[in-house]
Amino acid sequence: MLDKSKQKKFSSTDTLPDIQNQSSSVDVSAGISNFKTLYNSDVGPLFLNFTISVSTQNTRGVHMSRLIKSTLNHTSGRYIEDSLVKIHDEITRTQPNCIINVKFQFPVQDQFLDTSITLNPNKDFDYVFKLTGITSCPCSKAISGVGHMQRTILTLKLHQTDMINFEEVALNLNECFSASLKEFLNRADEANKIIDAQNNSKFVEDVVRDCLKRFTNAKYIHAQSLESIHSHDAIATWPKNSV
Repeated sequence: MLDKSKQKKFSSTDTLPDIQNQSSSVDVSAGISNFKTLYNSDVGPLFLNFTISVSTQNTRGVHMSRLIKSTLNHTSGRYIEDSLVKIHDEITRTQPNCIINVKFQFPVQDQFLDTSITLNPNKDFDYVFKLTGITSCPCSKAISGVGHMQRTILTLKLHQTDMINFEEVALNLNECFSASLKEFLNRADEANKIIDAQNNSKFVEDVVRDCLKRFTNAKYIHAQSLESIHSHDAIATWPKNSV
């Protein structure tokens, strides 16, 4: 049994073996995932989930503690994208080909916009946004006068060389539905919300088309209708033949 009284304690000034820098014949990407931290933004604290990878440069391993340290050095700011660039620049001083992905929920009124941002090595951004709204069926409305209603999840992928306004994204995504979601509704509000949805009936296909009209630079659009009178769901995508 190891005698703890004789164990040596190390300090940051000690010279320690650097196993990560041993040579390797295969260059792989490696890093960290599911690293959670709080970010202080203009809209309040945001709960971020990071995935970061870099090139091993034909060495045995990545210095993962440096990835965490660089991230923690930039956990506040007006724009998350600015912080991602700072994290990228700090990491790439010693570890190249850095790719950073962060996921979070951005508050918009009483709802949340699911947001994913990936900063690529050339410092452009890939965004994925997901928002849920209400749709009512045009077919059943034409037959019975009432369109059956469901929640529809809309996913949008964009590629940008600059930052994007999340609130404008949420506003435009909401316009693609028959009606938007709202948490607190009194009886009159509920009735009006239903009327709004019935007066703006849309197929899931229409949701995708309306999204493309508002985001002409979209890379991918997907809508999933959580059907209220079927056990299956309905989906639509753009470009066609994508899933």
